[in-house]
Amino acid sequence: MTNYYTLFMLLQTKIQKIAFSLLAILLLVTTGKDWFDFYTCGFVGDCLSSAGCFQLYTKFAMSVMLTVLAFATASNAFCARDGKFLRVAFVFSLLADFSFSMIKAIDSNAGAVSTVLGIVFFMLFQTVLIYRHTRTSESDKSIPKIYWLLAVVLVAAVVLATTKVLDFTVAIVVAYAVFLITSVVMGILAPGKGFFPAENAKFVRIGMIVWFFGDALVGLSMIPGGDHSTPLMVATLANNFIWWVYVPSQLLVIRSCVKPKA
Repeated sequence: MTNYYTLFMLLQTKIQKIAFSLLAILLLVTTGKDWFDFYTCGFVGDCLSSAGCFQLYTKFAMSVMLTVLAFATASNAFCARDGKFLRVAFVFSLLADFSFSMIKAIDSNAGAVSTVLGIVFFMLFQTVLIYRHTRTSESDKSIPKIYWLLAVVLVAAVVLATTKVLDFTVAIVVAYAVFLITSVVMGILAPGKGFFPAENAKFVRIGMIVWFFGDALVGLSMIPGGDHSTPLMVATLANNFIWWVYVPSQLLVIRSCVKPKA
């Protein structure tokens, strides 16, 4: 039995090394292509959009590698429940990135659907993280009280969208912003309550703070603007830095699951 366990752990380590190596290569390739497109297109929206199709595939591939790392790392979680939380969260993260990247790659006219689905899946991702980060013990199965606020926000978003006070996409973005800020606050405050070992709590806090800045870049990258305009310049530059923040934030969240060394 011990031999099988040792073999499994070695295989897991190899999977993690391969996934991490592929992730690093994909990040470099994506970054190189982003800046090459900027060099050839400048601040011209249609040109950047057409040239950036390749990155839709590499970015989704990076999300796959991050999910592989999350699932492999969860096998060495400091407690079984936390490993399950991490895996569920990264399933939603993968679905979100599939929506943002692959739906656009399949149908270039599905931008609104792609954005809305991606945001909804990331809302589910943040919902799982809020549950994970508010645990006070391994047996704690209570529903976080903060969920009531999020429920009110969702209802308000639906009402504002259906009454056309806000555009549907704008309503979803605003709702996600509340989910994100709530998740960041819970990530900073909650892990200190005893469920997470001190080192793991540190990774949760740093990971969620970095995640916030990554989403801030995503928000800036969505600013509409005409060719050669300042808004398009800001959006283009922000887009080229997103994954250099997004990948570390995901890795920190994954690392927060690992069982501390004795």
